[in-house]
Amino acid sequence: MTKGEDDIYATMPLDKWAEELLEMSEYYPCMKELFINVHPHKLPAVLFSSAALFGTLMTRAWYHFWFAPKIIRRLNYCIFIIGDPGAGKHLIEEFYKIIADPMIQADQCLIDAVNRYKEGRTERTTSTKAQKGEALKRPVVGIRVHPARTATGEFIRHMNAAVETIQGMPLNLHMFSFDAELDNVTKQNKGGDWKDREVLELKAFHNEEDGQMYANQESVTGMFNVYWNFIYTGTPYALNRKVNQRNFGTGMSTRLAVIPLPDKGTAQRHQEVIEGADEVIREWAYKLDKVEGELPIEPLNDETYDWQTSHMEIAEFNGDKADRTLLKRIPYYGIGISLPFILMRHWDEWQEHRTLTMDDRDKRLCRLAMDIQYKCQKFYFGEMAFNYFANQNKEFVQRRRTTRYDECFRKLPDEFKTQQFINCFGTSQPTAWKAINRFVSEGIVKKVKYGTYRKLVQELP
Repeated sequence: MTKGEDDIYATMPLDKWAEELLEMSEYYPCMKELFINVHPHKLPAVLFSSAALFGTLMTRAWYHFWFAPKIIRRLNYCIFIIGDPGAGKHLIEEFYKIIADPMIQADQCLIDAVNRYKEGRTERTTSTKAQKGEALKRPVVGIRVHPARTATGEFIRHMNAAVETIQGMPLNLHMFSFDAELDNVTKQNKGGDWKDREVLELKAFHNEEDGQMYANQESVTGMFNVYWNFIYTGTPYALNRKVNQRNFGTGMSTRLAVIPLPDKGTAQRHQEVIEGADEVIREWAYKLDKVEGELPIEPLNDETYDWQTSHMEIAEFNGDKADRTLLKRIPYYGIGISLPFILMRHWDEWQEHRTLTMDDRDKRLCRLAMDIQYKCQKFYFGEMAFNYFANQNKEFVQRRRTTRYDECFRKLPDEFKTQQFINCFGTSQPTAWKAINRFVSEGIVKKVKYGTYRKLVQELP
């Protein structure tokens, strides 16, 4: 272990995770190719980012989760890979270009159509001959890969257009964004290019409903659900600008999988080479891009339920609201990170029978993904969660104020007459009768006999 600033990662079991993942790579397709020449402590970052890419390609598939099982769940990912400058974040970008290739290639003809439409509109303003041509129609295209510099209207238009009919049911395909600089994403959100991006990011994790109704003729009007996965790499400072104590309560932190990329290892002159490794990864990407239908995940439902229940019991015992908050969405990542690799491992069975006979190794991969996510959540956001609830309790604690009216009621004897009430409160007889009648109707005092009453409570509510 190197000394210095990197010691912050000493609290995380990086060696244990690396040992397990290297063992897993002997059984799961693509893992060995993904992990080649990668420092062991960087393997969790590679696992989460590659799983999110593979899972996004499986956008035509769905599953049913143990919580609210009637809802059709999709494979949703919000991944931040965080490392110091020079930590090797380019590694994630390289995998993005290989694995996302099916989406990138499918988008190219759609992008060309949009560019031709824009060129045609420009010609209409400069060419008399072009103005006499047929009216130009905006192409309805479901472009899926969106950079940070994208207009909100274009994003929503493409998202609404990216719909396919799968097994007789219309299904929205996921939009996808990757950016090697998280600061660039944050900066674009501040301007007009992609305003209110945080709202879409928040709603994407559970495909929640959003909508817009603007006067602008170019904007899409109506309601829509958000289907959008994203992976961003950045520095700890960039993460802090995105998620900090001031905006912790938005819920973004519990939707994120923030995985560290420690600045480990030295440049190797003679790196290990697996012939055709990139092609193996790309081949699996194109296979998963054709997956559709319901994925049977009951063993993962059992595993995630047991894992969360046992951790929730500890949080309840400790009275730890912060821990409860961080735990609630972790099972989704247990399923989302492990499922693409489990599907690859049982590919022949899935192709033939549309079943997935999972064993203890598959459950262990799911549990490992949850352990990584949980410890990373605590590492990055544990203190923020604790402070959030501590400050909330401080802000919203109710201080009982004793008024003069309360004091007068307290001084009344347990059984009192109307005159005693008048003397104690210093009020007129009509006002006293009115007040006593209200106390009787509210169950504060009880009439004993004419002009005499008994208190049923010692303090005014």
